Amino acid sequence: MKFLAESFNTPKMKRQNIILTLALSLVSIGAFAQSSLPFDEQYFIMDKVLVNPSFTGASDDIVFKASHRRQWDNMPDGPTTTLASIHANIVDRVGLGMYFMNDNNGGTKTNSFNISAAYHIPIGDKKKRQLGQFSFGTSLSFAGMHFTGETLIQPDPVANDQETRVYIPYINFGASATYEGWMLGLSVLDIPLSYNDPIVNQYEPSPIFYYGMLGKTFNLSKQFELEPMVAYRSNFDKDSRLDASLRAKAKFEQNAVWLGANYRMDFFNDENQSLSVSPAIGAEIGRLNMAFSYNIGLSDINNEGNNGFTASLGYDLENFFKPLFK
Repeated sequence: MKFLAESFNTPKMKRQNIILTLALSLVSIGAFAQSSLPFDEQYFIMDKVLVNPSFTGASDDIVFKASHRRQWDNMPDGPTTTLASIHANIVDRVGLGMYFMNDNNGGTKTNSFNISAAYHIPIGDKKKRQLGQFSFGTSLSFAGMHFTGETLIQPDPVANDQETRVYIPYINFGASATYEGWMLGLSVLDIPLSYNDPIVNQYEPSPIFYYGMLGKTFNLSKQFELEPMVAYRSNFDKDSRLDASLRAKAKFEQNAVWLGANYRMDFFNDENQSLSVSPAIGAEIGRLNMAFSYNIGLSDINNEGNNGFTASLGYDLENFFKPLFK
């Protein structure tokens, strides 16, 4: 704490470097016990299958999605995350998918591979299952983490005990339901199947997070729809996060454009802080879709490191597996 207090009496440029270096170092210290998906969720841009495996194959198409996020663009080596995913309904009511993630965050580099499966039960008309269905799914994540930096805490029992390269498998579970425009999703992510000594010995918090999402699509007319959504993430320890999002979409035959925004608040150690506001824009051109979100940081660290962005590009391919819902 003395270090932080003294840093605010230094010149601005030096103060920025101290704060950002400290932030990246603290992130790197805990990276081995953190989630396999260190991704700043933008719920209208990313594929929901990333935080809930029950969305695997939830649509009738083969869904491709790629995204890139840059955080703290005022830093030459700010954190970056790149993702690529694919999933589809393969046979009858079963969906299969996978994604690959590359994350660079301070002294920690992570490559993660995930395979997922889901089972879908239509509610009502089987030929229009996207209007109403119940789904549940599971996935396995394999995270390879490479620690290259030095920590500011010496001696650090976690960093000093662990190898420079660690491979950790995680298991994830999720369930979701859609009906008459409503969407509800619940999931448990990153249950470690090995290398949990730092957690058991209480050097690090548990990486397990619980997600909840609730949204509603309002069809204002044949061309316009409004979609509010709230999402909550918690590890039921000291770290929780609340997102409130709103998107307005205008549809033109096979095309569409939309505008949206996301507000994020963090709860930690019985305190709360506004983290960011993220305006977003997107377009759907036939089966092609694209989106861009600019993250405006509201916390002290974000103010020093400046803002960030997320960009995504996707394509919905006609499903040549042609599964039959019986």
